[in-house]
Amino acid sequence: MKKSLKTVLALCAIAVLSVSCVVTACGKKSDHYDAITKTLKLTKSFEGKVLESDDGIEEVSLISGTTDGDTTAFRLSEAGGGGTVRVRYQGVDTPESTGGVEKWGKAASIFTDTQLKSATKIVLESATGGIPEKDTQGGRSLCYVWYKTDNADFKCLNLELVENGYSLNKENADNAYYSYFQRAETFAKEKKLHLHNPDLEDPLFDTSVQQMSLRDFSEHPEKYAENMKVHLHAYVLEKLNKSGVTYTIAQYDEETKQVYKFTAYAGYVSADGKLQVGGLYHIVGTLQKFSGNWQIAGLNYDNDYKREGEESEHTWRIQSSYYLMFDPTNEYFTNEQGGANNYGPVTVGTVTRDGSNLTFTGTATNRNDKAGTFTFHVVVPEDYNDEIEEGGTVWIKGCYRFTDGSDELTVVDYDQIYIL
Repeated sequence: MKKSLKTVLALCAIAVLSVSCVVTACGKKSDHYDAITKTLKLTKSFEGKVLESDDGIEEVSLISGTTDGDTTAFRLSEAGGGGTVRVRYQGVDTPESTGGVEKWGKAASIFTDTQLKSATKIVLESATGGIPEKDTQGGRSLCYVWYKTDNADFKCLNLELVENGYSLNKENADNAYYSYFQRAETFAKEKKLHLHNPDLEDPLFDTSVQQMSLRDFSEHPEKYAENMKVHLHAYVLEKLNKSGVTYTIAQYDEETKQVYKFTAYAGYVSADGKLQVGGLYHIVGTLQKFSGNWQIAGLNYDNDYKREGEESEHTWRIQSSYYLMFDPTNEYFTNEQGGANNYGPVTVGTVTRDGSNLTFTGTATNRNDKAGTFTFHVVVPEDYNDEIEEGGTVWIKGCYRFTDGSDELTVVDYDQIYIL
């Protein structure tokens, strides 16, 4: 797989953007606007103050880079307890650059990151004048983010993002700074900056979709780059968090007889973000690194959209029961996450063997109390001694239904079978 020209250009643009500027479609530097931002002054005293109190203001330090264009983690002062506070910028909603990559999302993130890393002082201010409100997800404090550099007074980064067209004006009309946000958005519209110019190309946003193989990624990671949009068929092996938006997805490769795994993040852009463990999916997403690890993000899950062969932004389920488990100790059988793909022990019926190829039938019941009869195929090792016998019981940690609707299942590794 070759990188598209747009991907290469995007990588070059990232290098330029991360230094000091915004890049237009033709690769030239665009102006950075802050005239309106400079008219808003930080007048409240912040020295020795505590954000999570009636003070509603505190000097903080930047922990690392930004999470998103409108989300950053800061270190509180000693007076504030010295802990970490995750801030969602008040009055701002930049395009996504993490959960799902959107046009101007990466550029907004780099803009925010660049401004904060140039700061000699950073102050967080609550819009309420006291303890900050939390965002709709409940974990981030809504704040104005003020920063100061060596040669300039404090500037409100929230307002600066709006003035430069990286966010629409989302400020509450009852808040004291609303008129400034209103003026900033009007200016950005007149200048047709970023979000206000649908015809302007974002060099960091590549809409072309590349086919991806998890085996190929494992063997040739140099072919792939951050922000590359990819599509692939993979099954969901497990959920990685209780909220059910981060998953391990996998592909079985017939040639190498190996299972290749990857992480997928389905938060923010999906209606419920929940994919079914054991289901086979057509996955469309964007490659990115999160905490140093690769993942596919921005899975726009829509199971009503099933148009194989067409370019699509959607992720949808191809087959509901592709990867099955016959293991009563598995968490997907023992708790509320269980479902139709997770069965209890197999009671063995008939057993036949042709050399190293073993076939046996068996019955089992899933967590929903639905019984099924299956035929299992597995290649046994050379030292196999007829351990699987009629009337016996086995657990199977994982096997595949390669053909939708069939009761013929393939166990690709004999070690996945546990004989009781």
